[in-house]
Amino acid sequence: MNLGLPPFYDEQTKVLIIGSAPSEQSLRAQQYYANKGNQFWRVLFQALDVPDPQEYHQRLSLLKAHQIGLWDVYERFSRKGSMDHQFQETTINDFSQLLAHAPIKKIIVNGKKASEEVQKHHLFPNLPIIHCLSTSGANNGRSIERMHQWQVALADIV
Repeated sequence: MNLGLPPFYDEQTKVLIIGSAPSEQSLRAQQYYANKGNQFWRVLFQALDVPDPQEYHQRLSLLKAHQIGLWDVYERFSRKGSMDHQFQETTINDFSQLLAHAPIKKIIVNGKKASEEVQKHHLFPNLPIIHCLSTSGANNGRSIERMHQWQVALADIV
């Protein structure tokens, strides 16, 4: 089984964006949303109305400045390829430590699979959860609707 990426957050993080699991490219690079086909960084920074610095560590610094954290639903997983419908075996992350150390006020869920798991396992029962269309390249046909959802989800932190 693959091991997902560690959470990105600090004691100031108020918004947590949850995906399903890193792609093969993200695992190799040890970076969130390293797959060039995934529109996460473009969508996120456009929704925040700030330029994308392109460099990964600068992107993380900008997230930190906006009090945004990142993590995934799955801690461990088996999957052929990088598509969410290809998961074969999964283990859910334990969010208790993160929630105990960060003043999370809102969860934004990136995509259908992550949304299904968040709901199925009642991962954040006391927090508002906003479900957004996946930033995956497979969803580019719905880019206008997707951008609107992300803008609404991030509107109060711009």
